[in-house]
Amino acid sequence: MANFKKLDDVSPNKDDSSVLVRVSKMWDTLEADQGEGLSFLFVDNQGTKMQAFVEQANQMNRFKRCLHEGECKILTGFSVIMVDTEFRLTEARKKIALTSNTEVTPAADFDVFVHLDILPYEYVLDYSSNVQSSFTRDFLGFIYEVKITKLTEDDSIPRNTLNDAPKITNSIDFTLQDNDGVRILCRAKGALAAKFLRFWLYYGKTETIVCLLTDWRILGIDDPVHVGSEEGISTFEFNPIGIDEVDYFTDIMCSSDQDSEEVEEQEMEFDYFNGCKSDNKK
Repeated sequence: MANFKKLDDVSPNKDDSSVLVRVSKMWDTLEADQGEGLSFLFVDNQGTKMQAFVEQANQMNRFKRCLHEGECKILTGFSVIMVDTEFRLTEARKKIALTSNTEVTPAADFDVFVHLDILPYEYVLDYSSNVQSSFTRDFLGFIYEVKITKLTEDDSIPRNTLNDAPKITNSIDFTLQDNDGVRILCRAKGALAAKFLRFWLYYGKTETIVCLLTDWRILGIDDPVHVGSEEGISTFEFNPIGIDEVDYFTDIMCSSDQDSEEVEEQEMEFDYFNGCKSDNKK
């Protein structure tokens, strides 16, 4: 068996590393200073997530053909770049650069549990200790309220100096509530907002909906919205798979003032469910 490096162990000083990863996500990018690009989110068998990007524009079509979401691949001949800013997509302070020297080989599927980095709502609301999360995190709660979709300003949209058209995108705001009745305001933007609206129109108000947000970003203290989606990487899931296998899941989410031993055991099961999720390809 090949000696694959873990994503945690790849380094800018080693250009001969070989990694086995699953392509979790792929998305197009558009940056004001770099133009069009292509990015990926890779996950290894330890559940470590790392962003990757195509370094040369003339290589984008090649990687679009050989890297697809959900597939497992072996990568060699890539570069590793350190991320020296606090503001990043994943906890890892490294990114993989896919170059003309990068080789991609199909690999057998493998099971992996991606640990959810679920934050308590109190952390999100405590601006005295946290102005902005440096990387994306995960959130879970009941959908308490959904506001109609609207157009909002989005400073992250690139625009050339000759174009004075407003930077606006469609968005939808919704409120999540946790066990203790604490609420956070969330905003999905762009294509994700349209998808959320479709799901809400279909499932909303027919039942209590548990919503899992994966890879969303805590916004700054001056923003009235607490948590926002990040283009390309953020996802949501209504009533995530596994709820039915966790006893009294809904009771635990709705109830916080019970202190019996039985409830403590139930809460432990709930915490376990939220500690990890399977990213196994179906």
